[in-house]
Amino acid sequence: MFTRLFLIRHGETLANVEMVYQGQGDSPLSSLGLAEAKELAVALKPENFAGIYCSTLLRSRETARLIAEPHELPIDPLPELIERYYGVFEGLKFSEIRDGYPEIYDAWLHHPDRAVIPKAETLEELQARGVAAIEKILSEHKGKTVCVVGHGGLNRTILFHYMNLGLDNFWRIRQDNCCVNIIELDHHPIVTLLNSTWFLGEKRVSKMGIY
Repeated sequence: MFTRLFLIRHGETLANVEMVYQGQGDSPLSSLGLAEAKELAVALKPENFAGIYCSTLLRSRETARLIAEPHELPIDPLPELIERYYGVFEGLKFSEIRDGYPEIYDAWLHHPDRAVIPKAETLEELQARGVAAIEKILSEHKGKTVCVVGHGGLNRTILFHYMNLGLDNFWRIRQDNCCVNIIELDHHPIVTLLNSTWFLGEKRVSKMGIY
């Protein structure tokens, strides 16, 4: 019997609305983020989750708590699941990064795996801690279904690990707010759903809410 992982991104935050690189900042969910997270919780109510995990950041915990309520399960916040630390980019608007660090920002957009952001965690470091946390969670729930509420950058690196893709592909998939990814693990991992917000129907309009 295979193990199934629901890997989810948190709902929209105030920092997302303001186009701010929040990284490990602790911006709360916006009113839209709360509303969409509640719709996500309704959509996931039929699932038989053996555990619900999240990062220690507020936006992840708020989203996970709403998902957990119908299941009467506690949430388990893990520091290993927090978003990447973006160094000098932390707390700045996209426009401020573009204007203040043009060469670094250009490298980040075009060669994400090689871009060096001063004082930031590397993508390799992010992936290593994220995958280690996921592997531990999965080992404790073999043959069951678990839910992890992560972040845009973190989720990408986890997905690339299970898809056997390099980190140079960082910008080649989206992770919209409240999106659902599903990975099934048996003899080998299979990504069966990617960046889905089916439960929002046509209300979802993709934005550049990357972090």
